[in-house]
Amino acid sequence: MIQEDLQSVLAPLVDGRSYPSLADQAAVPPYIVYQRVVSVIHNNLQGPSDLQNTRVQIDVYAKTYGGAQQMASAVSQAMQAAPFINLQISDQDFYEMEVRLHRVSLDYSIWAI
Repeated sequence: MIQEDLQSVLAPLVDGRSYPSLADQAAVPPYIVYQRVVSVIHNNLQGPSDLQNTRVQIDVYAKTYGGAQQMASAVSQAMQAAPFINLQISDQDFYEMEVRLHRVSLDYSIWAI
């Protein structure tokens, strides 16, 4: 399952503080939150294919802008070395006032069987 593969790539970057969909209430930054945005099932003339394309959003949170940028770079490097085919689509910077953390949001297209 792609979520398990993603967790195995991301968790070592933040000492296990990598969460699907929502971070723990007591999460200590830096941490990562990832979620599946959409998963497209591919069909061909013979019917459904085992090939699946999943778009995921990976958000890194840190106390400083520089820390968020460094963590985003580490995620990019880890994804390039990941055992599954993926392509980074975009990244964007944010500041989350509610939690007073910097966030970099990275979007990926992941291909898997």
